[in-house]
Amino acid sequence: MNGTKAYYKGVVLLRRGITSNGFVASTGFRANYHRIWTRDSVITGLSALLTDEKELIEGMRKSLIALKTNQHSYGMIPSNMEIDSRDKIKNVSFGTLTGKVDASLWFVIGTFLYFNKTKDRDFLNEMQHAIGKVFKILAIWEFNGRGLLYIPQGGNWADEFVLEGYNFTEQLLYYWALEEASKVYGSELYAEKARKLRELIVVNYWPSEKNKRKAYHKTAFVHHLESGTTNHWMAGFKPAGYFTYFDCLAHALTFILGINDTSQKQKITTLIETIASGLKDFLVPAFWPVIKNGDAEWRILHNNWTYQFRNRPGEYQNGGIWPVFNGLMIAGLYKSNEKELADKLKRALYRAVEMPDNQYGFYEYLNANNWSADGMKHQLWSAAGVIFAEKAAQNIFLS
Repeated sequence: MNGTKAYYKGVVLLRRGITSNGFVASTGFRANYHRIWTRDSVITGLSALLTDEKELIEGMRKSLIALKTNQHSYGMIPSNMEIDSRDKIKNVSFGTLTGKVDASLWFVIGTFLYFNKTKDRDFLNEMQHAIGKVFKILAIWEFNGRGLLYIPQGGNWADEFVLEGYNFTEQLLYYWALEEASKVYGSELYAEKARKLRELIVVNYWPSEKNKRKAYHKTAFVHHLESGTTNHWMAGFKPAGYFTYFDCLAHALTFILGINDTSQKQKITTLIETIASGLKDFLVPAFWPVIKNGDAEWRILHNNWTYQFRNRPGEYQNGGIWPVFNGLMIAGLYKSNEKELADKLKRALYRAVEMPDNQYGFYEYLNANNWSADGMKHQLWSAAGVIFAEKAAQNIFLS
């Protein structure tokens, strides 16, 4: 498999997706996708920073400036911004049914990593007020002041899945944002908040007997301990208990951010091998295991959609295979010196983005049942997944 070709095709797609307001989600013109989606645009921009291409790095700057310009007066960053045929913003959305907490987190992370790459102090000064407003509303979204963000159902990328409450992914993004803020500003206040959040993460999302007294939700924590052995991080918890799904993006972030200890790395990599080996090709689903009709969460999943139901088992967020999150997983594994597993996933990722018919469709996700390319094609963040993987194999990382 020619990895260089996959990387080249990905970079070309990123170039085509730059507008005067930054990166669109897809170069296709289907409703909802030819927009500036914050998480898509920033994640795409993070991959652009790794390319050292001025045009792509400038695309990241344009995205961040447009998002700052359209920040809500309360502090949250838009979920997405609709653009017209002249690339002018004509509608700003903060979420149709619920706000998107991860949009604000990705914005802050993207801003700091852009500064780390460019050392553009004028840009950072321009963004500082917006960043302060984001951190203020993030603190409010802790609600009870105990350090963890509370995410409404639909409040992150997996907006039609079943997660709600103290989702693991958003706590990791919050930690990342605080860590970058502490480094960029030389702030002990941000550093201390990051340290406290890291401890909350380590204690509460991989329950162990030794941490029982420190648990955030002691009843759910003890109940989970009684249910059996843990071999991966929990996807989250809410007042009613834990979500025990394996979350691909969250686990990718644990490797990127260096959260795992040696024992955890061994258990997670073994589980990844098991999951990926059970599929048609060697990649990781968004969430695993899938939710099926008859499962406790099926009714919630089946009722949670905006335009049409897309989460049949093995599809979309319910076990679909997303190139962007596999790319981040590969990057995290390389960073954690898990080269053999990363190489294996990388080869499969390149096969996936070629589909269909060696045309490099860079589709949104793959159907885990029949391995067909599905969702919208020419997704920039699917191309970003390849860039993350290719650069990480060369020991070039996000942070």
